[in-house]
Amino acid sequence: MTDLDERITSTLRAHAEGEVDSHRLLRDSLARGRRRRLRRRAVTATALALVGVLGVLGTHLDVLPSRPAWTAATPAPPPVLGVPGALAEPTLVGTDPHLLHFGVDPARARLLTWRTGGGVEGGRLDLGGGRIVAVDLSTDVAAVERSVHQGMTYPDTPATAAGFDGRVQRVPSPGPGGQPGWFLRWQPVPGLFVRVHTVDDDDGGLREAVAALRLDEVHRCATPLRLTTLPPDASLAGCEVSVIGFPHSLDVLLTVTRPGDQRLDVRLEYGSEFPGGRTVGNRTIGDRAGYVPPQGGELELLGVHQAYVTARFGRPYRGFTEADATVVLGGARFADDLTRPSTWN
Repeated sequence: MTDLDERITSTLRAHAEGEVDSHRLLRDSLARGRRRRLRRRAVTATALALVGVLGVLGTHLDVLPSRPAWTAATPAPPPVLGVPGALAEPTLVGTDPHLLHFGVDPARARLLTWRTGGGVEGGRLDLGGGRIVAVDLSTDVAAVERSVHQGMTYPDTPATAAGFDGRVQRVPSPGPGGQPGWFLRWQPVPGLFVRVHTVDDDDGGLREAVAALRLDEVHRCATPLRLTTLPPDASLAGCEVSVIGFPHSLDVLLTVTRPGDQRLDVRLEYGSEFPGGRTVGNRTIGDRAGYVPPQGGELELLGVHQAYVTARFGRPYRGFTEADATVVLGGARFADDLTRPSTWN
């Protein structure tokens, strides 16, 4: 136990009864601090629009300013060849947790986050200058409207299919002095619903998002974490990656489900400021140590350098057990270098 562990534990024990999980407290404190820093970087303004509604907006792609390409070391989901994108085969969108049926022009934008699951695919685009755009697409209107992104403002009432008409919607800020939200919803082809969204003073960045978004590409939801064993009847249902703070931090979320709305989330949180991997726990996961906190509900795989790896199966989830989490984490495999995207699966 470190000096910081001991100070936290002794302070809390002086004011409360029962055992204090200082390991989890330290872990969550570090992770929350990192997420707060990332939110401050990510909450900005941008505007967006769509290929196919340029006539409505009165813009032309040929007048858009070009941006330098992002460096080769910038993480990005790798391309997949031979698979039709969202425009060519919209029914494939949201059906495979390993694939994203869209992309962005790397000369104009990069993906800060990418995710697929629950019938919807999406992510947050960085257009440069701290301007962020959220993108969601699905064949299910409700799935698109359920998808939310950190730092964004959403209307109280979700849109229906009729609202995907290519028009721009302004949503007032919920707080005093805040920036409004801007939405553009459309159907690039019948049955494919796409929503782009930003928070800004105006919708002036629409042209850049139009130019950046590519609905004719397919990419792999690559991560430095791979799950090789799952409990009976379970399957991988979701993949989410955040590289907002890369290379200093990285978040990966893999969702495992099985019939009956049962869910288990496996999260990898890497931080360059995190301490080295702890190897003494209260459980055994294969030939590695594990840890279950006093309140239960999650199992942590220990010994991963500068990273926390947990399988969460307690509330608000249900159905999976600690034994299931042990199976999943027992088959967890990691890239040799978490900060080297070329080694990700």
